[in-house]
Amino acid sequence: MHNILTAELIHFKTDDNSVVEASLPDVYAALVRDEIASFPVLRPHQRHAWHAFLVQLGAIAMHKAGIGEPPEDACEWRRIIRAVTQDFPDDEPWHLVVDDITKPAFMQPPASSEDKTTDYKNTVATPDELDMLVTSKNHDLKASVASSASIDDWIFALVSLQTTEGFLGAGNYGVSRMNGGLGCRPAFSLAPSARHGIHARRDILALLKHRNRLLDDHDPFLADAGTDLLWLKKWDGTRAETIITGLDPYYIEICRRIRLMFTVDKQLFAIRATSKAARINSRSLKGITGDPWTPINPKESKSLTLSAAGFRYRRTAEYLSTEWNQPVLFEPLDSEKGTMTLIARGMVRGQGKTEGYHERTVELRPKAVGAFGRGRGLDELGEISRERIEDIRLLHRILRHAIAVFAAGGDTEGVSDEHRDRANVWVDMHDDIVDRGFFGDLQDEFESDDAARRRQVRNEWRRGLVDEARTILQQAEDTLPCPAIQRYRARVRAESIFEARIKGNNGFPELYTSEENDDDRGN
Repeated sequence: MHNILTAELIHFKTDDNSVVEASLPDVYAALVRDEIASFPVLRPHQRHAWHAFLVQLGAIAMHKAGIGEPPEDACEWRRIIRAVTQDFPDDEPWHLVVDDITKPAFMQPPASSEDKTTDYKNTVATPDELDMLVTSKNHDLKASVASSASIDDWIFALVSLQTTEGFLGAGNYGVSRMNGGLGCRPAFSLAPSARHGIHARRDILALLKHRNRLLDDHDPFLADAGTDLLWLKKWDGTRAETIITGLDPYYIEICRRIRLMFTVDKQLFAIRATSKAARINSRSLKGITGDPWTPINPKESKSLTLSAAGFRYRRTAEYLSTEWNQPVLFEPLDSEKGTMTLIARGMVRGQGKTEGYHERTVELRPKAVGAFGRGRGLDELGEISRERIEDIRLLHRILRHAIAVFAAGGDTEGVSDEHRDRANVWVDMHDDIVDRGFFGDLQDEFESDDAARRRQVRNEWRRGLVDEARTILQQAEDTLPCPAIQRYRARVRAESIFEARIKGNNGFPELYTSEENDDDRGN
């Protein structure tokens, strides 16, 4: 029941805010025509899981059908998707509920016999309870609140759980595409736009282009005639069933034994069973499985696990540097020579908790786009980025010291950790300002053609940072508690320290030389 290939179970909004009820093939056709503004039921942390599912399935279906351009017709999508599961003429792999447990259901593996029904001892009443750790640990959303859930709530929860979940205690293993059970499945890709359709179409075409490359780089884990949809294979949760090699480059995995069912009044609920081993044994690979969205650390031979900092400018700049091997979807296609959008997403998972969902989009201009994937200029861009981050660190040390001295009432010898902690709040405010403009400012310098112009651009940026830091220092002086009798002395000393260090040899003296000022006036 609830066949997603034929029934209109998925909601999306168009640009005029109309809500459309669609089957999965209808969704693909609308994506290719760029008609989807949003999926109103889709939660932020589910975005990459849903996007990756659509892209991987689309690439699988198109590869097997031997077509090179995504169809705009829903009937054609229905035909090529059905061809992927041609051993199931009744569409069982696309039904949300299949009563026969020995047959697959959507994202739900079959068991070897009806007797295995007794393994499914846990009942899940709502899709948010089924969903990955983010909701079960009450991060952002309270667990088990979706008592009036729609059908696509269950669809998105299944996809999110089965393709992005990590280890959650004995018998609950995570996906292969992360570095360990406490890792995550981060996503980096380029696209002409972050719109659902443009992004999906572009990633499908890129996957088709890079298929042989993925096979060559990850043999024998990946194989040309390998398993693609893992929920089609029988799985009783035994160690003997663990898959080690022979997966399709675009494989869509599952990590949990789940079955959806109906209550007597036709409401969906789920039952689940534990396993004695992970479905895919990729532990030795440390997340290097050919996931086309995940950067790889070549020195440590492991995939990226996001830190709690998410995609702040320092971390993102590091991930985009030569310290990491970029995923294939971060390589521009031959036709992509204009401005592109970096789309980065990921959930940070800690020990028994989540540390936040993170997402960032960055506009990359043509020269920066050309630096990625092809190696041209990436070292140069990375060097500029590192130098700018060092400038920021220096400025923040100066700002922190000045504010801490003010917080200490102007007593330069009496600055304590408490005073520094108070100062850190204001330094973080400055860092937020830096973060908003970092990549645009970085590209301004990278696009400059000669050394003199680059120096001018860098110093203009430095002056802007110093001016913003000076404003924040004044705001801190107006806000932080300080005895009235000490406030004047504290302000004078804090500002004197700030100006002296900024203009001193260990600060930014080049901003205050007559030569630099003359250069600026000449331009």
